[in-house]
Amino acid sequence: MELTTSKIFTTSEMETFVKQIQEFNLICYASEAAKEMEFEDLSEFHEAVQRSMELCLTVGIPLEGNFKQVYKCSYDEIEYDWKLSVFAYRMVCLNGGSSNANVARMQIELLKNYNQHH
Repeated sequence: MELTTSKIFTTSEMETFVKQIQEFNLICYASEAAKEMEFEDLSEFHEAVQRSMELCLTVGIPLEGNFKQVYKCSYDEIEYDWKLSVFAYRMVCLNGGSSNANVARMQIELLKNYNQHH
């Protein structure tokens, strides 16, 4: 006769597990998107992240698993950044300032690619 045992997980253990799974896809930083797109200043950076989050919420895409605020330390300061999924990273890139040439090019390319496939 084989004896089988199982552990019953508490709600807090399950919540921790789910949170870790959600964070598994957070492989990019918003600051990297800002550098890639050459955002002019912190204002453009913050607005791009905020707009991206608002768009996700508007269409029912959860922020968990796509955005997580993190803190980075250097010798002289503590600053915050965002860990992002690849999807959220692209959203931040697309939501930079309308006068940013890199953002405009990315938006135009996206529309061109969409038109080619439809």
